Amino acid sequence: MVAAFLKAEFTSPRFGDELKKVMKEQGIAEEIIAKPNLNNEDENRLRAQVLGEYRGYKQNSKIFQGFPDDLTWYEAELARDEIGDLQYVDYSYWNELSDHTHQVKRAVANIQKGKVVFGVSHDRFLTVAEHIRQGKQNLEPMILWSKNTDSPLTILEGHLRATAFGLAGEKAPLTIKVIVGLGE
Repeated sequence: MVAAFLKAEFTSPRFGDELKKVMKEQGIAEEIIAKPNLNNEDENRLRAQVLGEYRGYKQNSKIFQGFPDDLTWYEAELARDEIGDLQYVDYSYWNELSDHTHQVKRAVANIQKGKVVFGVSHDRFLTVAEHIRQGKQNLEPMILWSKNTDSPLTILEGHLRATAFGLAGEKAPLTIKVIVGLGE
């Protein structure tokens, strides 16, 4: 999960610069993120350290505030029609875009209706959705978590991708790769 999280944000126009800044401050080589060797415990430790400094992983801060430390992580696939049921994290932008439901499907419907939140353009969602429709997008798996298999899945990393998959509709792939953490 840590390697996938960092790899997804490493190339992000929105988050990449901050991540690279933290890596530079810690003297971490880009290859550890760009080409992770998951069998190397030293690299795994360094990636966890970077994610801790960058996003609060295992520090009960930032995006990981109140997040359980003992989840069991699985690689999985979601069916295209399950994307809309994913839940956004509790964050002002996503709350407003989804009418406080936290549901991807509500945000997608609002984007399609032209709802603008905090003056933020939908261009980034629409661009990625178009790339998905055209099969041009090779996206990292979204990272989701839940208390158990009966609880809703919440997006930890991949909010833009989930929204873009929803906007791509029937032209999105039938299944989407995800990493899911389960545990109380």
